[in-house]
Amino acid sequence: MRLASAAVVLLLLAAGCLGMSPDGDNGDGAGAIAAPAWETGQWWTYAVVIPEAEVVTTMVVGDVDETNYHLGSSQRVDAQRHAVLNHNPALGRVRVADMALYEKNEPQLLLQFPLTAGASWNFSLFGVDRFDATITAGGDGRATIVAESPSGDRLEYVYDRASGWLTSFVRSDAGGELLRMTLVEAGSGFTGEAWFCRGGDLYEGEFSGPDFEFYDTAFANDGHVRYGPWNYVVYWLEADIGGSGSGELVLRDHDGEQLTEVFTPGNSFQELGIVTGASGNWTLQVSLSGNADVRLVVAGAVEYGWTL
Repeated sequence: MRLASAAVVLLLLAAGCLGMSPDGDNGDGAGAIAAPAWETGQWWTYAVVIPEAEVVTTMVVGDVDETNYHLGSSQRVDAQRHAVLNHNPALGRVRVADMALYEKNEPQLLLQFPLTAGASWNFSLFGVDRFDATITAGGDGRATIVAESPSGDRLEYVYDRASGWLTSFVRSDAGGELLRMTLVEAGSGFTGEAWFCRGGDLYEGEFSGPDFEFYDTAFANDGHVRYGPWNYVVYWLEADIGGSGSGELVLRDHDGEQLTEVFTPGNSFQELGIVTGASGNWTLQVSLSGNADVRLVVAGAVEYGWTL
C-alpha cells in the first residue's frame, strides 16, 4: 500500500489553523533551548499521514506524576489505531526529567536538552536499535534534528519552543515515507476524555490468492510482560479483492468474540476494529481464491483513560 497524499495537511495549514504564540527568549543561554514544563490538559493537534490512512489527531497530557507525563489521544479510536499502527511516538509516557520517550520500557532521548546547534547523541525508536541524531539548524526558538540509522532508517523533526513540542516529524526508510506528522494547533486547558492503549505487537501477515489456505495459533500469549492481560486486541485489515477473488478470514479467541470477514468479488476496503477474549488463545484462519490480496496487523492493548 503506497503512502497517501498529504492534502489534508496542506488544507489545514492553508486555512490558518496553526495557532501558536510568538516565541520568547527563555533558553538556557545564547542559542540554546531549554526543556519545556508541561501541565495536565496541554494538547497538540497533528495532521498525520501513514501508508494506511490520513488522520487528524489530538495528543493530550492526561496526567503528570513525579516521574512521567502521561499522554493520550482525545479520541479512543485514535488510541486504538496507534496501538496497532504506531502513528505518534510520544503517546504513552514522556519522562519529566529530560523529555525521554519510552521504547520497550527504556527511556530514549528523542531530544537532548538544552538544544544547541551541532549537538549530537543517539537513541533507539520504532524497533531500530540506533539512530544517530544531530541538530542541523536552529534559531527563533526552533531546532531541526536529523537522525539516521545504519539500517537506512531516517527521522527528521523540528522542535518548537513556543508550542512546547514538535511542529513536524517525518520517518522514512529506503522504500519512502512511513510517517509524517504536521502540527496544526496547540494549546492548554483541554477538557473531556483522553485515551491511551499500551500496545504489544502480536501478528502481521500478507496473504494472496489464487489458492491459499492458512491456519495459525500464533496469538497464544499471556498479555503484556509488565502490565498484565490485554483488555482486547486491535486489528488493522486491508483487502483488495479482484473480480475473480473471494475468501474468508476468521480471528477468534477460544473463550470470547470472533471476527469473521467474508471477501466478495470486487470488494476492496480498510478496517480498524477490536476483538475481546479472555483465554489469550487466538486463532487465525484465512482462505483465498482467485485475485485476492489481504493484509492483517494485530496488536494487544491495555487501555487507560483520563477525564479532564
